[in-house]
Amino acid sequence: MKINTTKETLLHGLQTVQRAVSAKNPLPVLSGIMFKSKNNVLKMTATDLEIGIECNVPVTTIEEGSIVIPAKYITEIVRKLPDVPIDLSADEESSTVLIKYSTSEAKLHGFNPDDFPTFPTVENEISFEISTRKLREMLKQVLFATSTDENRPVFTGVLFEISENLTLVATDTHRLALKKVSLPEELLPIKVIIPGRTLSELVRIMTNDDEEITITIGGSQALFALKDTVLVSRLIEGQFPAYDQVIPKNYKSRLRISVKDLLESAERAALLTRGGNQTIKLDIQKEMLIVTANTEIGEIHEEINIYLEGECMQVAFNASYLTDALRNIGSDEIYLELNGPLSPGVIKPVDKDDYLSLILPVRTA
Repeated sequence: MKINTTKETLLHGLQTVQRAVSAKNPLPVLSGIMFKSKNNVLKMTATDLEIGIECNVPVTTIEEGSIVIPAKYITEIVRKLPDVPIDLSADEESSTVLIKYSTSEAKLHGFNPDDFPTFPTVENEISFEISTRKLREMLKQVLFATSTDENRPVFTGVLFEISENLTLVATDTHRLALKKVSLPEELLPIKVIIPGRTLSELVRIMTNDDEEITITIGGSQALFALKDTVLVSRLIEGQFPAYDQVIPKNYKSRLRISVKDLLESAERAALLTRGGNQTIKLDIQKEMLIVTANTEIGEIHEEINIYLEGECMQVAFNASYLTDALRNIGSDEIYLELNGPLSPGVIKPVDKDDYLSLILPVRTA
């Protein structure tokens, strides 16, 4: 393999795929990135066998070929190269790559490309297109509610449910986020759980708002295809909880409030909860919401104007859970619906009915 390219082009491809590189896999070749050049296109591929990312970048191909280069070293070297034309040539017999730039050069020892796993194909059970702008917005509105506890893998993922709409649901059992969008075509019903890590990487990769992304789900995998980049991931096995059964169908109190006012107040109150007790209390009155926190660090008391339907009541929430929900609501005003101090609080945008966030309250003395 022998190519001519630029630092910018190489770095774009490396930064796109490197997050799929295996950090702890026992197979040394998985610590590398596969470089394969053909027809003036350089295909870079990385995988840890759970997630794989493939990125195509334009280059001048002098000689076709392939090699696997250690991700850590090639990425750091390219990042520190001057902005000059780069010649990259691989000796496939010795599995080494020579990087020439200006009057300088660097050589890296790599791996045999025959030992690198084949990028998986996905059986096409269901496939559809959606705009990257819409999908990124959906993911950002639910990903914060996923769990990081690998002992309960179902809760580390996001449910993709296709029926009449595309519904995304995430929960860590203490909170839940749900987003719905309509699809332009009717599809077969399906429910799959996609790892939150995969979707976080997808958000990072989707940088062009004007692009469409094709989502293909089949077998035990999901594939996301952009113009120059493909991400494939294993699905999470298991049964996602019946989320619709935990969402209250009515309320005793519903207050309408500015997101900015409540978020800023909650963030200030949260500053005092960093010492351990992360509880902030909401005292809902007829025309006012009183936000308080009382910890070893100190106390805070703030009042916010609201419009209330129903009963006055008091409820307490985990400060981080409340601020996470408010930061991702995507609306200027919300309804906060409550059924009592021990029932879940439901947050909905005032101007839309396609999203909700649910938070379990904290018991207080």
